[in-house]
Amino acid sequence: MRKNNIKSQANALLALSAAGILATFPFQHTFGGGLLFAAFSAATIGGLADSFAISALFGNPLRVAWPSWMGTRIIAKNRERLIGELSDMVEKELLTVDAIKETLEELNLADVVVRYLREHGGEENAKELAVKLVADLLGKVDAEQLALGIEAFTKERAGTIQIADLIADVAEWSVKNGYDDRIITFGAEQLARLAGTPQFGELIEKFATAAIKSYEGDKFRRRLVDFTAGMNAHAISSKVQAWIVQFLSELGQADHPQRVVLRGKIIDLVKKLREDEALRQKVEAGKHQLLQAAHGNLKLDEFLAVRLERIRDKLTEAQGMSNDDSVSQPLMWLRAQLNKGMARLASDRSLQTSLDVMMKRGLLSWITQKHAMIGSLVREKLGAFSEKDLIELVQDKAGKDLQYIRLNGMLVGSFVGIVLYCATFWIGGGGS
Repeated sequence: MRKNNIKSQANALLALSAAGILATFPFQHTFGGGLLFAAFSAATIGGLADSFAISALFGNPLRVAWPSWMGTRIIAKNRERLIGELSDMVEKELLTVDAIKETLEELNLADVVVRYLREHGGEENAKELAVKLVADLLGKVDAEQLALGIEAFTKERAGTIQIADLIADVAEWSVKNGYDDRIITFGAEQLARLAGTPQFGELIEKFATAAIKSYEGDKFRRRLVDFTAGMNAHAISSKVQAWIVQFLSELGQADHPQRVVLRGKIIDLVKKLREDEALRQKVEAGKHQLLQAAHGNLKLDEFLAVRLERIRDKLTEAQGMSNDDSVSQPLMWLRAQLNKGMARLASDRSLQTSLDVMMKRGLLSWITQKHAMIGSLVREKLGAFSEKDLIELVQDKAGKDLQYIRLNGMLVGSFVGIVLYCATFWIGGGGS
């Protein structure tokens, strides 16, 4: 509405200038009439010139197919270059790895997690996730047999088993039986809920603020470009958050195309684990390092006996409260343990610090590997805009400022007209 008001004011001032030319024309032989005639003429010329230039950004002024050398349809002609430069600006100047790292260092990600758990229903979401993953296991586990089996496996066969093949078999079985789809659906739903919280929005806004400040620095030209394009942290973060929530929500749907991509990556990983000898050796080396670190330090039989017996005891205690429901018995205990764990996380600052360090390390590692995707995503999103959509986007963000250019052109033109008329009047001896 404000943009339309400014446009109406600019049009009204241009019409007034044109009317002023006609009104003062008969009196231009007098000093006052000539002064006004010069002011109205210059203002009209300046307004028309700026109006032509602004219209040339978006299309052909007056809907006339002007020659190419006149520089019309600027946005349409430079669409690909504009998209490429915007993508490079976001990737290489706004959201660089160093800028993201600097912003991460100022944030406490563990605090965001704690607030999500305590204030936005995160505790229930986490418990629901855990219940779905381990309900059947805890309901049917045989403590003694499981302890013996794990101990025997670890001591006798862990050093010889090909862990790469085991991982490949589990991944392949998950794909064949549809468990990958279930995990993706549930994970996408929970991530969408987390991404939609105000805390996540504040996190994105801090990223955007730091990125914009890092990009602009003390350069006035960049600030002017950002202001003209309507680039501010709140607007950017709101759109990014909305896009993330929408993407995750759509990813949770069974027919989302990215599911095919993810399934393809899992299948590729299975193939590499079976055929890529270098990768297999790395996996095996990691396994041996883990076994060597645990050898002599981990009393597996005692550990398993104590832990599994505690689980069995808790299940027995809950038996009278479950109406003999063999599934609900362990779930009650599991929920209690989750409550204890989340309560500890909320109160233990050292645990929060460890979680914060781990999350930042993981994020930075992932961002460093996938940083090029930022430019690709921006390019993909902008590439989906039609010529009409792109023009409407620029008009929406910079339309008000462009109308101010028209107003300034008329005001400056009238001033220049007055100055030139006074100068020529004085030089020509009009005052004598």
